Amino acid sequence: MNQEQQAQPAPQTPPPTGTNGSDGQEAPQKTVVQVPLPKAKPEKNLYDPYVTPTVLYNAIRTVAIILLSLVSRIKLRSRYNIPKEGPFIIASNHLSWTDVPLVPLFIPGKVVYMAKEELFHGKVGWLVRFLGAFPVKRGEADRRALRAADEQLKKGKIFVIFAEGTRSRSHTLAKGNNGMSYIALRSGVPVLPVAIHGSENVLKKFGAKVTITYGKPIVFTPKNGKKVTNEDIEETTKTIMYSIASMLPAQYRGVYSDLPPEFAEKAPRD
Repeated sequence: MNQEQQAQPAPQTPPPTGTNGSDGQEAPQKTVVQVPLPKAKPEKNLYDPYVTPTVLYNAIRTVAIILLSLVSRIKLRSRYNIPKEGPFIIASNHLSWTDVPLVPLFIPGKVVYMAKEELFHGKVGWLVRFLGAFPVKRGEADRRALRAADEQLKKGKIFVIFAEGTRSRSHTLAKGNNGMSYIALRSGVPVLPVAIHGSENVLKKFGAKVTITYGKPIVFTPKNGKKVTNEDIEETTKTIMYSIASMLPAQYRGVYSDLPPEFAEKAPRD
């Protein structure tokens, strides 16, 4: 080993970090403060309709009757067919958004609705829910909506459904929605057919005449015990839709213009 190598100093070991400083004293420990996160709001179950207080519901109904009576002439037919209490299903045709308040307006007791899902996520979502509606996905078999309807009927509620599944742009009857019939067959509660016409003119013409006709309640049951078949559903839909058509003037009957004899004899003459 030469002299230059012997002259090199030994490497210095640095002091450990995080424990002692350069003066050998222990460094202060950092205190970590955990801030509690705000609790997330529980999601609203849209399939459980909002229950409007009875006093408020009746007040709104009274105001609606007064306002609609001022701007239109409302004629009621066969009101004696309305059951005195629920549960039952109101199956109506649909010409205008004014049908939403008009159809159940003269029904005693509060009602619940099935409304298209899109309405609950728009500007009027709060109002739709306030009126007692729950969502349904259109164009598919929405089993959750069907279960919600069944649960409401089991609670003794009055359930409003527009039989065609949507508003008629032509102001005539379109093909009935089978979901309505499935609910009727599963629940076994009476179906009250309701026909409304003239409501499409309420916002267009002051003093428009609106006629609401209530048919006789019908109870539907599966032919072969408790199992609901496609045949049961199709037959129930036809019966409900022809019942509605028979209470409408001919120009409103649309695809149900060919009334079978048992329905044609009940049709209005005026």
